[in-house]
Amino acid sequence: MIPLLTTRHTWRIQSGESPLPPTLPSDFDVVRVSMGLGMASIDTMLDASREVGPLLCCITHRVLLVPVESGTADRWLAPHSACSSGPSFQCLTRGYQPPCRARFWLSVPEPTAAAVTEPAGLHESLSQTRARMRRVCGARGREVSHA
Repeated sequence: MIPLLTTRHTWRIQSGESPLPPTLPSDFDVVRVSMGLGMASIDTMLDASREVGPLLCCITHRVLLVPVESGTADRWLAPHSACSSGPSFQCLTRGYQPPCRARFWLSVPEPTAAAVTEPAGLHESLSQTRARMRRVCGARGREVSHA
């Protein structure tokens, strides 16, 4: 069985999606990324002492919604994730979206918690983690068993 959410760090968990974490500013953009890639990247950011804000986890869609500074959506352009303008917490941006049945907030414990996640660090970490995952998957795909 594959774990739903893995992390190397300690988190505060807020059951449910409301109220919003008090550290969030009034205006922000939201990066949507798969939970596996997203949490691995966030762990890497925390290892490097980069700023990480609260994260909204959707178990139904296996999506991580990461608030970042306002204006990030205008320059995001990444193949590994999507960024939308404004504080919208929709898991999917196109087509039919089944209702989210289980969502919760994760926050880095004080005093290291940030209001939002650093967008440049997130983009870099997502890109590097995705490349690492692709190399591992590619290497496994080329293995030949002679048993």
